[in-house]
Amino acid sequence: MVLKWFTVVSWVASAAGLGIFGYSMTQQTNIQMQMNRTMAQMNQSIHDTTPLVAATSKALEPLAATTSALSQIEIQEQHTVSDLAAMNTRLKTIGDSEGQVLAGMNSMLTETTAVGQEIGTVSNTTGGVLHASSSSAVSAQAEANDLAALNQHTADVIAQLHKLNTKLSALKLLP
Repeated sequence: MVLKWFTVVSWVASAAGLGIFGYSMTQQTNIQMQMNRTMAQMNQSIHDTTPLVAATSKALEPLAATTSALSQIEIQEQHTVSDLAAMNTRLKTIGDSEGQVLAGMNSMLTETTAVGQEIGTVSNTTGGVLHASSSSAVSAQAEANDLAALNQHTADVIAQLHKLNTKLSALKLLP
């Protein structure tokens, strides 16, 4: 009778062990499937971000060339600025013109901000993988900062050129 009781207890313990083992395997399988889905989402997010970064980089290339050309023009015209110190009475007109240039630069800044917002939208869609892609977010912020600095440099160069052109236009009045 004891042997029968022991046999029943053994079978029950074996069945319970197999049930726990089966449950454990099911949980591990579920975790692995969830990890697979997460990795697939990360892969898709990275795949979707790559063309946007490339397009942004390509779109900004002309700004670098323009800034370089404007910088060279500014250097060449700085010699003329020292000869035009007597033209201080024209500063109000120059100030009005600079306001128009700043309005144009604000429009350009708005477009740049829109690009930054699009980058932010991409960042929001990949929120589930934000921790894994934090270096990408840091890079995007650095690009936005670099773009803002580039816009400021361009505004300064254009303002200087406009100021010079306005000052030089007064020379037409000289005999």
